[in-house]
Amino acid sequence: MFEERVKNLAGIDVPDLPPICQIGMVVPDLKEGARFYRMLLGISKWYCPVIKEFSCRFRGRPIDISVDIAVGYSGKTQVELIQYHGSDDNIYRAHPGEAGFGFHHFGVVVGNLEKSLETMSSLGIAPLQEGTLTYAGGGTTRFAYLDTMAKAGMILELIETKAFGFNLGMPRWLVSLGRITGDTVSVEAFKGGRS
Repeated sequence: MFEERVKNLAGIDVPDLPPICQIGMVVPDLKEGARFYRMLLGISKWYCPVIKEFSCRFRGRPIDISVDIAVGYSGKTQVELIQYHGSDDNIYRAHPGEAGFGFHHFGVVVGNLEKSLETMSSLGIAPLQEGTLTYAGGGTTRFAYLDTMAKAGMILELIETKAFGFNLGMPRWLVSLGRITGDTVSVEAFKGGRS
């Protein structure tokens, strides 16, 4: 099956994507997840974005869910932990792994989400879930999880994060700065529950 997928890639246009900068994991409990991955991966600092607004569409339909998120860094790679709340169908429920938690997606930062989605659409790759997060300090993240499971065996997320009006990506220093701007809190200070 894998060999067939490799053969199917030969001769087709493959998008020129930025390097993977994020590994997403679904967890049933954010604080326990941070403790687990702190021990497993040696990530000592976890930050939780303070989400002011969250809107999301799954397969083009608005859905009623919320998320709690914690991010930490292994080298330059961001590890994102996601705990979702809500009963509507969503990408976190659809692809959490056999255990109900674990690896969910690879993420790449793009400069223009709309343009990137147009490129992917021209290759026959559609978004499964799209949304916008607005943070307490005014930063925003627009994201789209792509339907790449059948073609690549994993979910790919396109991420566009803007702070102070600029597309700065998601470097460690920006997440740390979020403690000052009110965009993030430590996982220990995080209150949990519906964001």
